[in-house]
Amino acid sequence: MRLSLVPENILERSALALNLAPGPLMSGMWGMGLTRTFLAGVRLGVFEAIGREKKNVEEIARLTNCDPRGMQTLLNALNGFRFLKRQSGLYWNRKTIVNWFLPSARFPMIEVVPFFYDLWDALGNLEDAVRTGTVQDFHRLGRPPELWDRYLRALAVFAQLASKEILWRVKLKGEPKRMLDVGGGHGIYSAAFCRKYPSLHSEILDLPDAVPVGTKLVSEQGMADRVTFREGDLRTAEWGSGYDVILIFNIIHNISAEAAREAIAKAHAALKPDGILMILESEHIGGDGDLSMVGGFNELFFFMITGAQAYPEERIRGWMSDAGSQTIQPRRLLSLPSAAVLSARRSAG
Repeated sequence: MRLSLVPENILERSALALNLAPGPLMSGMWGMGLTRTFLAGVRLGVFEAIGREKKNVEEIARLTNCDPRGMQTLLNALNGFRFLKRQSGLYWNRKTIVNWFLPSARFPMIEVVPFFYDLWDALGNLEDAVRTGTVQDFHRLGRPPELWDRYLRALAVFAQLASKEILWRVKLKGEPKRMLDVGGGHGIYSAAFCRKYPSLHSEILDLPDAVPVGTKLVSEQGMADRVTFREGDLRTAEWGSGYDVILIFNIIHNISAEAAREAIAKAHAALKPDGILMILESEHIGGDGDLSMVGGFNELFFFMITGAQAYPEERIRGWMSDAGSQTIQPRRLLSLPSAAVLSARRSAG
């Protein structure tokens, strides 16, 4: 996946093709503008106010409690960035907004956006971090409970989107009884697995700050009787043993390479014979050639928020092999095209 400038007329097309316009500067300016404009549209309730109808500026401003002139400038920017359509003084949501950012959407993504403001702030000292090589772990700064709520609810939205496909792509054998969900604080994956497998109970191991929010989210899912929590740091806590399945989803990029290797070894040891280990991670092809936008930015992004990084898939597969995993199967996800699931069973012998 890659973002790029898309010319809208022959003059722009010629300027970009002949390298007569400063493309990198334009990408930075319009990329910043697109992101900030979209966030404002969600936070001010513009898309929700418009809904599935066509509305004029005055009506949208009244519904969002905003100044009409200010609202018109925002609506025109949202139209220019192709979030809204506009004609004869009326504005309406494009299909992508209707499908993903209205409360009536199948998987409404609205709850993701408040956390984007926290991430925006977290990237504010990027230059200093690159210059010094020193960062502070986003998870260990005494963050207030409301930030943890925004954080885990944002992750929960993506988990809701991906869980159905993951359950369809990776099957568990027989009637599994015990699952360990490492760092799965929002509890969505645990709840989804337990729904599909009536015999299964899941224990989530996560940081103390995550547990109160996760407990609430699991209760909202109606799964509090089958999904429980244990406070602990995956790097130092005892994991137990005899699990039918262990999930390590979206967590390796938050720890050092050595800690990731050790975590995978601990997971392998904690599985019962023929148990399955599943790792979900962001896409990163590695190698010494060009990276995708996702792979390249994720390496920087996770360095900025934890001091770790996104690791190439080949490296993760190597850690799994070193731990004793056999027949490692990668599966790309349509619901999260920038991520992959790696699964392997512990030898029954």
